[in-house]
Amino acid sequence: MRAPFRLDPRGNRAAPLVFKQGAHPPYAVRWYGITSLFGHFRNFIASAIASESVDSRDWMRPLGPNDLLANALRVLGVDPAGKTSLQEGLNRPLWIDFVADTGDDRDVSHAVGRMIFAEYAIREGDADVVLPRGDVLLIGGDTAYPVATADEIQRRVVAPWNEVLREEGRNDGRARVLLGIPGNHDWYDGLDGFGRLFRRRPHADDRPHDAAKVDSRRSHRARTVGLVARQLHLDEVGGFLKLLSDAWKSVSAFFRGSKVARRRNLALDGYEPIQESSFWALPLAKDLDVWGVDRQLGRLDFRQRTFFLDRKHDTGDTRVLFIAPDPAIALGNPHEPGTRMMSACKLSFARDRVFYLSGDMHHYERRPLGASLHVISGGGGAFLHGTRIEGGEAHPAACAYPDAAESRRLVAQVPFRLMFGGAGYLVHVAFAILASVEFSAGLWQLFRLTSLLVAVGIGFALYGIAGHNRDHRVKVLAVTVPFAGVLGFMPWGLVHWIPHVVPLLERDTVAMLAYAFLSAFVFGLYLMVVAIMGLELQQAFTVLGHPGFKHFTRLRLSPDGTIDAWVIGKDDPLADHGPWLIDRFTWTGARPTQDAARATRASKPGA
Repeated sequence: MRAPFRLDPRGNRAAPLVFKQGAHPPYAVRWYGITSLFGHFRNFIASAIASESVDSRDWMRPLGPNDLLANALRVLGVDPAGKTSLQEGLNRPLWIDFVADTGDDRDVSHAVGRMIFAEYAIREGDADVVLPRGDVLLIGGDTAYPVATADEIQRRVVAPWNEVLREEGRNDGRARVLLGIPGNHDWYDGLDGFGRLFRRRPHADDRPHDAAKVDSRRSHRARTVGLVARQLHLDEVGGFLKLLSDAWKSVSAFFRGSKVARRRNLALDGYEPIQESSFWALPLAKDLDVWGVDRQLGRLDFRQRTFFLDRKHDTGDTRVLFIAPDPAIALGNPHEPGTRMMSACKLSFARDRVFYLSGDMHHYERRPLGASLHVISGGGGAFLHGTRIEGGEAHPAACAYPDAAESRRLVAQVPFRLMFGGAGYLVHVAFAILASVEFSAGLWQLFRLTSLLVAVGIGFALYGIAGHNRDHRVKVLAVTVPFAGVLGFMPWGLVHWIPHVVPLLERDTVAMLAYAFLSAFVFGLYLMVVAIMGLELQQAFTVLGHPGFKHFTRLRLSPDGTIDAWVIGKDDPLADHGPWLIDRFTWTGARPTQDAARATRASKPGA
């Protein structure tokens, strides 16, 4: 076996100015490119099906907590008879690896796998502490992008991670538990891909036989070719052709009365799935449960509400490690999907002892909430979401990765990234179409009226991007109006200006091309401004498609019920240096004493 990797704190290291991009397909999704439309289309279809009350969970029969416990103990080689918790069955510290938002760029996935499937040694006090691979691998939603089909999970997660697991010295021969919850991208496929990876296999023969050994060594020439292919957007061309091919196969199968062949099962080497449904509860210790929640595309249905409320009734005041597909606090503000899940399970940060652990936001944040704790750990491979840039939140993060200064530096790159097509060319095409609508007006008076109507339409679209926060709608409106005016009337100005600068070129065509790129830059400026103001951060980083700041969380449950955690990550996952220790914390769920609570209240302004 490999020696543990010596883990040093990241400290105040400066992040690199240039980050490496993946150079082997499948590449990271360009969210403003043609292939991302596939994900949006599947989202629309999945939402439409859900609105008709056709629920992909109808086949599920969730295992009771004790049955799930028995499955987990059998995988770990323990007789489940008489055991009431996973910690009791092991009779030693229990280790859990948590990672979320996996499966985008293939090379980044491979690098994240190398972090997860490694042992670490860290100096704490006067002794070295070894952090072994988790007994349980817990994947917290959005297993692959843009849609978590079986093929995408295989290409973007299972294949690169199995390459790591098959490297010499990594296989210790132990079986480990695989658990997961679905995120929205898993639901875009109706949980088909999710079920093929996470659903328990009743027979050993059902396990996929994937004996092919893939050489993880990549030549310099192959990397160079891959980088050139990305710069030329050949990945977008290939993705579009694949969409056409898949559509043709589906149509042909429909008219032939046959079915499109799909993968039977997916498997990670050395990991065994144990669940029978997308939601579950597992006793970890005498007074600690872990709950895995599935909100589908909206909110918890009656099955889950009944399931978790029954469990809460049976266990009373037990601490809960709450694994959710969405955070309850995002960028310092309450996040409705997460708060709805908490409410549906009759849990409260103030009243109960909850360790809320989620992904969905692709960064790391830890926020103490009295006896409870809220952690976002979404650095499993998807593009980066920056953390809150401006302050003022009610519950400031004790640790954020990347921090506010780094997030501000990164978001400044958005306008140029969008203008030059780094995120794809859908924005350019959309604005070029709007320009053609204005040019078709003909008469100058009608042209100006059409520009005004286009500006109004653009204003509604921009407001829709950042106006979802009710507390800041006036600010959003104040920022939106000038940007909408510039974008709406820019074609009219270009038509007047271009003949004076380039008189020999065809006016409308040149204006349309110039508008496509200039409008992308202005739109990028808008996203940058609302991000810096703290009004909307996600869209700006979606444009950026940044590959950095990947991480996962390793948890240790001690026999006394204490949870220790180490957050391990790399600024540039494809760089040779790292990983580092990003954060270290302990959670007991102990309620503050009256004296401590009184001191806390007294320290608050106005107390």
